Amino acid sequence: MLKLAANLDWIFKDLPVSARFHAARQAGFHGVEGLFLWQHPLAELRLAQQETELPVVLLNAPAGNWSAGERGLASLPLRDDEYRASLSLAREYANALGCRQVHVMAGNRSAALSAEQQQALLISRLQYACDVMALAGITVLIEPLNPQDMPNYFIDNFPLAEKIIAQVARENIGLQFDIYHCQKTHGDVARNIAHYWPLIRHFQIASVPGRNEPGTGELNDAWLLNYIQELNYQGWIGCEYTPLNSPAKWITTTL
Repeated sequence: MLKLAANLDWIFKDLPVSARFHAARQAGFHGVEGLFLWQHPLAELRLAQQETELPVVLLNAPAGNWSAGERGLASLPLRDDEYRASLSLAREYANALGCRQVHVMAGNRSAALSAEQQQALLISRLQYACDVMALAGITVLIEPLNPQDMPNYFIDNFPLAEKIIAQVARENIGLQFDIYHCQKTHGDVARNIAHYWPLIRHFQIASVPGRNEPGTGELNDAWLLNYIQELNYQGWIGCEYTPLNSPAKWITTTL
């Protein structure tokens, strides 16, 4: 059976964070993930996790000044101290919550560096992240984001992510394969899943183009989920979407 995790910064986001855990459990999710979990007191998250017995399967490291448009620090020049502090905080939260995957966002394209220079900086920073996280048994994930939703993001396509993972050359780095971003960037989702299968450590899903619950857009999401299951995928599928209806209704009809 596929394991579905509610992204608490997309689903139930209008509730206090502890209530989001309880809502996710009530809806039938098997775990949770989040972009900004580190913004909440760790004790509150731990208590909610203990009460619901839901694993935290993925969290993002702090990604700079999000409200000002920053989308990560890993490739930005002159941000070493802030970047290292973001990894320390992410590792602290991951350790306390038993989370074994951290998404490290690359950041936007920098006018201060050539593309080659910025990629070299990103490789070095990701190697550092992998080494820091390896001490805690944590895998570092990178995710290609589509240029329409995330203009100017450095990792804006899947082939580039594949090259970066190869250049980082660490055992604990992998691909966060978001079906929504893949469809908007490349299309041909099933073929891309097959191609990147050896690198995939985590899936995310949402409908295209509305980014609502699967099954409400142009893709045959039920077929794709069945395809992933037939590949004997043992990891998690993060549900990173804005609900149009009760999440419980979608889960009931999906599983």
